[in-house]
Amino acid sequence: MTSTIPIASGLIARSMSEARGICRPALRLLSMGWGVQTWTLAAMMALDEHPRADFLVFADTHHEGSGTYDFREKWTPWLGEHGLRTVTVEATRTEAVREDWGASGAVMIPAFTVDGKTGSEGQVRRQCTHDWKITPIRHWIREELTRRGVKATPGAVECWQGISWDEALRMRTSDVKYITNVYPLVDLRMTRMDCITWLEAHGLSVPPKSACTFCPFKSSVAWQDLKRQGGADWQEAVAVDLAVREKRAQQHGLLYLHPARKPLAEAVAIPEDVGAHQGELDFCEGGYCMT
Repeated sequence: MTSTIPIASGLIARSMSEARGICRPALRLLSMGWGVQTWTLAAMMALDEHPRADFLVFADTHHEGSGTYDFREKWTPWLGEHGLRTVTVEATRTEAVREDWGASGAVMIPAFTVDGKTGSEGQVRRQCTHDWKITPIRHWIREELTRRGVKATPGAVECWQGISWDEALRMRTSDVKYITNVYPLVDLRMTRMDCITWLEAHGLSVPPKSACTFCPFKSSVAWQDLKRQGGADWQEAVAVDLAVREKRAQQHGLLYLHPARKPLAEAVAIPEDVGAHQGELDFCEGGYCMT
């Protein structure tokens, strides 16, 4: 049987497993980041406009912006009232980002590098997503399968991801056979803007972008917003930016969170102080906003 789901853009989609003509997996979960896309999927489930996952699983890095935590605290009870089960998992070493680069268990973030001798530039391989999100979620999945008495066989688990139609190039197949990555918003042909439109049409709040406070993939606008808001989120970003240079310079040279490869407080210009640095800090022209 095929179920149809009307959405804001007027498109029709079907239940992913049913559309593929396969049996329902033993476990379906939404990898819940609490950003626009995954919140839209969760809300669609709550309002019975999308098939439901068994669990909404949030991997808490302990470094999300305060706005994300505030939004989660406000709306988690609402999801529960609509019959959805939320789970929070955590990595064991979320503070390891500030430890020495060679320390056991130190987590690598994709910081920008510059060689102090040659001046050559690069970027560190990203490890944080795997260590702080993928690994703890998979650990929880294995525990849940064991609790259900289900073996980790191919097709046992569907992990729904919040990648939208305009981000379809980010889709990846799972590197473990028992998990099938599914992209409901791509199946629905919903862009991020479609998600915002859907939320507003249903009288639901639009969350802030979900990301660690110190994520080097932030656009220049996002960095400016963070600095303008100040507070603990900006202070953490500045502290991590300093820590990666002081404790992790041996292997990769000097490290910076900002592509300008300058200390964060200096690299990020906001309107009130942009005058003297406007030319050298206009990263939109360099494509950094598209990172």
